[in-house]
Amino acid sequence: MFSKWFRGPADLTSCACEPEWPGLVTEIEGERIAVVPAEASSVLVGMLGLVARCSGCSARYPYGFHTAARG
Repeated sequence: MFSKWFRGPADLTSCACEPEWPGLVTEIEGERIAVVPAEASSVLVGMLGLVARCSGCSARYPYGFHTAARG
């Protein structure tokens, strides 16, 4: 619980890509998973503490998201 308090400087949250946020990914057990923006994060995202990042510049996505359908 306390390990998240002292991680150093905040992550970059403004995307440098053009267009902004071309794709979002998160990482679960070393595997990159595609995610999509949403009004609020899903329960899975909250339980696992997942963080979405831009697929181009790796900026941290500051809004809600959920995992994309896999096909």
